[in-house]
Amino acid sequence: MENLLSEEEIFAKLSVILQEALRIGTTKIRPEARVFDDLGAESLDLLDIRFRVDESFGVKTSDEDLIRSLGEGLTAEDIQEKLTVRSLVLYIQNCLQEKSQIL
Repeated sequence: MENLLSEEEIFAKLSVILQEALRIGTTKIRPEARVFDDLGAESLDLLDIRFRVDESFGVKTSDEDLIRSLGEGLTAEDIQEKLTVRSLVLYIQNCLQEKSQIL
């Protein structure tokens, strides 16, 4: 069983991914920052971010699973409000835990 990354380690790797994908500085990337409203992501950016997360962390992510991790029955506005850097960190951490249980 491989060692799981801590929230801090995931945050550090995700910060680099967000900087590169969104072409933004590190000062904008905080756990509470909303990916769309605060970091300026658009829907295509989310696809790029997911691809980079898959490559960097060795997991397979999907829009459906990501949205489900935020809650049930959410509107598009709810999703934009709830999709924060921290929610992405927790989602990645969950993907890593699921992967480690399979291996």
